[in-house]
Amino acid sequence: MEKDIMDATPYLPQLSLKERDRRWRAIREEMIFHKIDCLLIWSTDTFFGMAEGSFRYVTHAGAARHLGFCIFPLEGEPIVFATPPHMHDRPYPFYRSFQRWIKDTRSCGSGIEPVIVELRKLGYEKAKIGWVGFVVPLMESIPYKQFTTFTQELNRATIVDATPLIDKVRTIKSEEEIGFLEKAGSIARKKLDKMIEFARPGVRECELYAKMIEAGIANGEEAYIFNLLTSGSVTEDRRQHLLHGKGPPFAPTTRPLQRGDIILTEFHTNYGGYLSAVEKTLFLGEPPRELKRIHATAVEAMENGISAMKHGAILEDVWSAFHEPIKKANMDYIELGFHGHGVISGEYPTLIRQPKAALDRVSMELGGIASMELKENMVLGINVDIHDPNWRDDVGVVLGDTVVITKDGARKIVQTPLEFVVPLKDS
Repeated sequence: MEKDIMDATPYLPQLSLKERDRRWRAIREEMIFHKIDCLLIWSTDTFFGMAEGSFRYVTHAGAARHLGFCIFPLEGEPIVFATPPHMHDRPYPFYRSFQRWIKDTRSCGSGIEPVIVELRKLGYEKAKIGWVGFVVPLMESIPYKQFTTFTQELNRATIVDATPLIDKVRTIKSEEEIGFLEKAGSIARKKLDKMIEFARPGVRECELYAKMIEAGIANGEEAYIFNLLTSGSVTEDRRQHLLHGKGPPFAPTTRPLQRGDIILTEFHTNYGGYLSAVEKTLFLGEPPRELKRIHATAVEAMENGISAMKHGAILEDVWSAFHEPIKKANMDYIELGFHGHGVISGEYPTLIRQPKAALDRVSMELGGIASMELKENMVLGINVDIHDPNWRDDVGVVLGDTVVITKDGARKIVQTPLEFVVPLKDS
């Protein structure tokens, strides 16, 4: 760090230069294999900011939830364009105080034009350029106008989709990455403990939500909020929407919790850009026996699936292990299985939705990954979101954790508590 400017790096999570060099080397090996001269990596704030995942993976800088680009050449130093000029440039390029990976950072206004000028200056007008965007099972995101300008202005270049190249490199985590994910997992557990402590009749849904967020930020979590939380009464006759959590602007509400409520949450915890995943259900008071059975089946499905996860396991076998208890109990699901976790949620591989779901690009039928093997140091989020339509089709249970694949099996890094009932004193 330069001696004449503020050094904020001791106060933010920092990956080492050794980790940077490992990643850049792995990416450039893939570029050589695919005969790509340069990558152009997009960053946007789409999908809770996760669309900056590849950008952040390469730069360790992030785009501060703004538009960003990274020119990543086969040889030489990357160049980052990010954040508006009035925030980036005054009194000096602020990235110099907050990270050590990237030396050349420049402001980015509302468009891609400065990036195109630099690509021409570097001699890439007739090169093979790989663009890297953001792809998860339900969406992909590169702004149309920017992409059109990029392809039109560099129409003599060969432009290819290199998003899978970065996705592949991200699949196996390093020890430093796993360390960040474990830290995210430990903070996530503090948020869960706070949820269990404060979930009581009379507490408003928004107050419970705020306690969880406070527990995360106060323990070093990045100010990234992904918490799909919902609650409702199981004792009422009215149909509910209690199969999965909801995000803003539909949650959290100001509704007070009450005896007989079920509370469902799916949340991520971000430490230094790395996301742990959690799903959890609580019931205030004594639940109906049908709901107890659903929760017991969810626990069985999660434990059965995790027990099948180890280095060399075939994805189809692992997927089946999660599904067997659900089929046996004649239940249904919203999401059931696992998906890669790291700088985004929904990394490769992902198998969580109904195999014939029209939007599931990476399901076993549509993605052709059933025969793929799990590898040591993959990190995966677990989703068990089930219900019993023979009882009710509007109330269910969610349960999940984050696991690291080892040679001996899968290791949970959150240790989501399996207790379901919040006991209440008789009033």
